[in-house]
Amino acid sequence: MSETSPPGSRPQRADARENLQQILQAAQAVFAERGYEVSIEEVARRSGLGMGTIYRHFPNKRSLVERVATDSMKKTSAEVERATVEETDTWAAFTRVMRYMARVGSSQLVPVSRRRATESGPELIAARTALLADLDALVARAQEVEVLRKDVSAFDLVLMMVSLPPGIPDGEADGTPADLPGRQLSVLLDGLRAPGAETLPEPASTRRDIDVFFRTRFGL
Repeated sequence: MSETSPPGSRPQRADARENLQQILQAAQAVFAERGYEVSIEEVARRSGLGMGTIYRHFPNKRSLVERVATDSMKKTSAEVERATVEETDTWAAFTRVMRYMARVGSSQLVPVSRRRATESGPELIAARTALLADLDALVARAQEVEVLRKDVSAFDLVLMMVSLPPGIPDGEADGTPADLPGRQLSVLLDGLRAPGAETLPEPASTRRDIDVFFRTRFGL
């Protein structure tokens, strides 16, 4: 159950539910563009709501960050399942998931905060664990039919997605801005196709490597 709906609480009114959705939509957009270091005041400005409304739903920035990250990871897991069922071509399913993750914004998938001093909440940890398992299964399927090079892991993919640049916000470029994450992702996908021309250093990335990377770089 979400921290915004504690056990025994009364159902939210329609206007409160609408405000919550406005906050989450604004936060997701702002965090995708600028990362989780952006101020909560910017989230309030983008949502068109006051700071008091934000804090009625989320007691602090950390709770908002974790809600957005958890929702994003759960939605990505759902997209993995849909792509696997709907796409008859395994490579099409794999690239569909990668492009979805790029659209969501790589920063949405990990709660980046250099000032974080406490452990992630259980919902976020569970969502992250589930997503990594889903990506691992996606990788295994693609490698089984030999469309994905066999020396990469799901953890390599996570690191690659984090390396993608954010998109250029609307109104901050003259004319139509370049699709920066889309261009880099296309190059990455080309390099991920089997058999792969370059030999990757051993050993392959593991869950421990991912945890150490995020902890040392981002303070997770």
